[in-house]
Amino acid sequence: MPNATMKKLIGVGNTGDRKQLLKSLTKLGCLEVTECKCDFLEKSQINESEFDEITLKLAKLDFAKEFIKEQKVVINSLIKKKVLDIKLEKPNMLERKPEIAFEDFCNSKDWEFEVYDKIAGLEQMKSELIEFKSKLAKAKSLLAQVSIYKDLNCKFTDFCGTKHSDAILGQLPKSKAEQALEIQNAFPDSVIEIFGEGQICAIAVLCLRESSEEILSKLADLEFVQNNLNINEIPKTKISDLEIEIKQLEFEINHVAEVVARDYITNEFDNKCKLLQDFYNVEMQKLQTEKLMFETKSSFMFECWYPTSCEETIVTTLEESPLALYFYTREPIEDEIPPTYTMNNSVVTSYESVTNMFSVPNYKEIDPNPFVAFFFILFFGVMISDAGYGLLMALGAGIMLAIKKPRKHEMSLVKIIFAGGLSTIIWGILFGGYFGIDTNVINGWFGFPEGSSYWYWFSPLQKPTMMLALSLGLGIFQMLVGMGINAYALFKARKPFDAIFGVFSWYVLLGGIGLFALEAFLIKGNLALRYSGISMLVIGLFGLMVAGGLHKKGVKIVSGAFGNLYSIINFFSDLLSYTRLFGLGLATGVIAMVFNQIAMVMIQILPVVGYVVAIFLLLVGHLFNIAINTLGAYVHNSRLQFVEFFGKFYEGGGKLFVPLGSSMKHYNFTLEQVADNKTAKAKKVG
Repeated sequence: MPNATMKKLIGVGNTGDRKQLLKSLTKLGCLEVTECKCDFLEKSQINESEFDEITLKLAKLDFAKEFIKEQKVVINSLIKKKVLDIKLEKPNMLERKPEIAFEDFCNSKDWEFEVYDKIAGLEQMKSELIEFKSKLAKAKSLLAQVSIYKDLNCKFTDFCGTKHSDAILGQLPKSKAEQALEIQNAFPDSVIEIFGEGQICAIAVLCLRESSEEILSKLADLEFVQNNLNINEIPKTKISDLEIEIKQLEFEINHVAEVVARDYITNEFDNKCKLLQDFYNVEMQKLQTEKLMFETKSSFMFECWYPTSCEETIVTTLEESPLALYFYTREPIEDEIPPTYTMNNSVVTSYESVTNMFSVPNYKEIDPNPFVAFFFILFFGVMISDAGYGLLMALGAGIMLAIKKPRKHEMSLVKIIFAGGLSTIIWGILFGGYFGIDTNVINGWFGFPEGSSYWYWFSPLQKPTMMLALSLGLGIFQMLVGMGINAYALFKARKPFDAIFGVFSWYVLLGGIGLFALEAFLIKGNLALRYSGISMLVIGLFGLMVAGGLHKKGVKIVSGAFGNLYSIINFFSDLLSYTRLFGLGLATGVIAMVFNQIAMVMIQILPVVGYVVAIFLLLVGHLFNIAINTLGAYVHNSRLQFVEFFGKFYEGGGKLFVPLGSSMKHYNFTLEQVADNKTAKAKKVG
């Protein structure tokens, strides 16, 4: 399917009408302003003060979001400790993305004072909180130092020497205490006392002044640290004061959290912040588009890309606009590369997120998303291969989609899981996979003979070779489809020989390999199959050699011809990557079976409690298995699309179509403008 055809709108307007025009283009929601190409006009200069104002307001909203997020962690901790008796408003995770009328959205600025006034309060609390935490850290550090000397019965400032004596106060490790006491034997005129019961203990030394330096030297060898606290209080008094200060600071910090919980963690404030964030993101987008325009003193020039499907609505709206405006539309010229806008149904649209992770499609190439959607869904089911798991996935994702009713481009991952769940149900039924239960056990439940398989196709665990063959077969199918898309693109680009020799030779070659294998393993001795296979192999190889020599001259024709045969090795190397389907399909069943066996063992060794333990293990184990294999299926599925599939035809390197107004993240416009556009269209037809 080709991408949407794009056209360019070029217009000139009065400078005073520029803001109103950008508002109209935003409401239309289908025009992307692009850089003008004009040699005789100057580029528009944006209002730097307006830019700075919007940047500051967005920064304040981001600050509020992050600060409240940080405080939520503190608040939840305080609630668990029962320090705070408060119940937070919880956002409704299943609530639909809110909608707002365009005019109401544009009027959001009218009531922003209330929000920014509250944010100013948050900024003040943040400043106070930094101060409180700084003081708290200092108080706790000082308390830790003073606590070592809690048994000292004099003020720190009173512990000093005289004219002929010296007083030394400090701390050392408890393990060095006995060695410190031995110093007193070498200095009979000194007195050493050690006190404290922790890992670090205090030491007080009274000695003659002429002995102090030698004693300090010996203490230094014992990791002694001299006291430098200049506190005019007894340690016990200081400790009491510090404990009171710490409690007060902790109270102040908790009070900040309480105020935030009471006044700011509300759905009303959160919604207003999100709406303002969307509003100013759109305003920033509009301001940045002004830099792409050219202007004179009284006029400006602009250019926009838009899908041709929206042309009638755009032209009607602009023609009926009261603005002083002249415009015309045209097709893209040769050197222009329009942005890419894919127009897919709601199922395929979900897989655009997968493709865009690799690269946005080039405007001029085929949209790969329908093919990606088909193969992604197909492979997803093979990789998980359990109908029970698929049912849970489809139910969980389906309920979420039914409640939230997302728009076309929203909740892509949930939609992918839902479609993957449906595919998993189908493949699980074909494989006889139901929560990892052995197929013979299921046969016993319904009275079927042991080993019978007429109610399913085959079990991957019982026939792994067949599962491997299926995986490789699906791989060949996808790669051939990729080659077919490449052939179509080559014919479209008027390169028929590249398509015939470079692509269809692969079909002939692989067909020859298939016939040769059929004769060798199944229909042995059939000479018609054998010689047909050999003939197709030779024709295919010859075609690939011709393709390698195309567009080359001289000796390079020969080197290109034989060099192209190396692509056969690359093909089969890519094919082996599809054993991922085989590996993940088996892994899901094996892990599920292991959890089932562990649960059965628990029931056997624990007669009564075993059932409770088994149920817990089954719930946790199977949920873990679903989660880890869903993640694996998504990652490895994407890898197969990006490398093996895209490598056959996909160019990418496009630029995504980003119309004005698309920078909204939290709100959607109501669809009232669609009705307005239909009315305008009816008036024009009339």
